[in-house]
Amino acid sequence: MIFRQLFDSVSSTYTYLIASRRGGEALIIDPVLEKVDRYIQLVDELDLRLVKAVDTHLHADHITGLGALRDRTHCVTVMGERSKVDVVSMRLSEGDKLTIEGVALDVLYTPGHTDDSYSFLMRDRVFTGDTLLAHSRHWPHRFPERRPARAIRFDLQQAASLTRRDDDLPRP
Repeated sequence: MIFRQLFDSVSSTYTYLIASRRGGEALIIDPVLEKVDRYIQLVDELDLRLVKAVDTHLHADHITGLGALRDRTHCVTVMGERSKVDVVSMRLSEGDKLTIEGVALDVLYTPGHTDDSYSFLMRDRVFTGDTLLAHSRHWPHRFPERRPARAIRFDLQQAASLTRRDDDLPRP
């Protein structure tokens, strides 16, 4: 398994590159536009083929790198079905599986931070985007379908407990 957690200090965004093996297919979660060159460099260094670029939700803190990655790598761009953006070529729903060679992530609809927030559950980790920031004083978004933060956290904990090991960690 190849797993790289990358951090953009300007937007405080975590981005994740995931692949099952060197030379295989890869996906990237929550890419930042200004870091696209670095992502492509890393993909090349690891001899990977980027096949999917995913956003957990519509971001207000940075411009997504989905379009630039699609244009430069011909990858499929992915977001949840509730997203209202044009750059997406694949839309996912609660209960779907996001797959690449040797990797499968369960799709969880987790509104609260935004009404189009989705989390992705892998065997040993959960990628939550900013879902865990729901209703914090720093992210006071208001949406008609929002759920209490404790309910979202409970759902994520329940989902993660299905495959939990001692070293499991939720990923922002």
